[in-house]
Amino acid sequence: MVIDFQSHVFPREYIEEIKRADGNVILEPPDPDSGMTYFYDKKIRCRINTAIFQGQDPDRRVVHMDKLGIDVQVISIPAPGADRFEPQDAVKLAQTANDTIAALCRKYPKRLVGLATLPTSSIKASLDELERSVKELGLKGFGCYTNLNGRALDSEDLFPIYEKVAALKIPIYIHPTAPLATEAVGLDIMPVLIYGWAFDSTVAMTRLVYGRVLERFPEIDFVVADGGGVLSFFCQRATNIYSGRTEEIRRKYGLKENPLDSLKRFYVDTADHPSATLRCVLDFFGPDRLVFATNYPYGPEEGCLFVRNSLKAINELNLKSEEKDKILGSNAVRILDLQTL
Repeated sequence: MVIDFQSHVFPREYIEEIKRADGNVILEPPDPDSGMTYFYDKKIRCRINTAIFQGQDPDRRVVHMDKLGIDVQVISIPAPGADRFEPQDAVKLAQTANDTIAALCRKYPKRLVGLATLPTSSIKASLDELERSVKELGLKGFGCYTNLNGRALDSEDLFPIYEKVAALKIPIYIHPTAPLATEAVGLDIMPVLIYGWAFDSTVAMTRLVYGRVLERFPEIDFVVADGGGVLSFFCQRATNIYSGRTEEIRRKYGLKENPLDSLKRFYVDTADHPSATLRCVLDFFGPDRLVFATNYPYGPEEGCLFVRNSLKAINELNLKSEEKDKILGSNAVRILDLQTL
């Protein structure tokens, strides 16, 4: 079974709700040079992501999946999520997103599974929406971001959400968003998308470890998009720095284990990375911690090019059959509890 852990959608209803809210994040008119449409965040005064309108038709999705050899897609809302809006708008946005994703999944229950977005500007509303999304709508996890409207993931006020996630026995999928350092960097969206998002993923993972979220909630599976940022690329530097200082670091942050070991407990996805990059990721995390992903429907050919690229990269790793099976599907089956599909 081949499961694409990172596929996205901006439902029409969700886009319309963003327009109606006219909140911190707005949809710009198409750029006159590229023709692309962007989301602009008034709070940090810059574009934060490209808007994508492909993938809204579930029938078209399944045609592409059949053509490309994808058995199941895991669907989530890319940035911006409902987290970037004030409670009065965030709740409606989250409900709209989750209702529409659930409707897609109901139409193709063997092919599509969904993750919930939450109105995290209100913790109580988030708890209610998470309960509804899982128990009533049948969504399979929490689609989180590397920060929640500028709030780091180890913030104590988020712990009730982690408690609810643990009780519901679902995973948390962490996807990049406008980085915490966006304003400090002061750059256009293009370089930020290239490396800023990867850096924010790495910061999020590090804070989840040093903030003792992983230790306090060991039952939660955290899956990080796009190879887990830049962590695996700096694994030797991390090893060198931790060597001889493990006890110092553990005591300072109140950790029970070596933070380098903790970082290896994340799951990471392979979305649209070449085999050379994935080899580095594989060497650090191991085949038991990788899940296949593509970033569909972003990219050319209605997203199909990125899917082919992602499959090609896995094949070029020359994995053992059992390792390949884990990455392409069985790890995701376990994380999302998809044994009945």
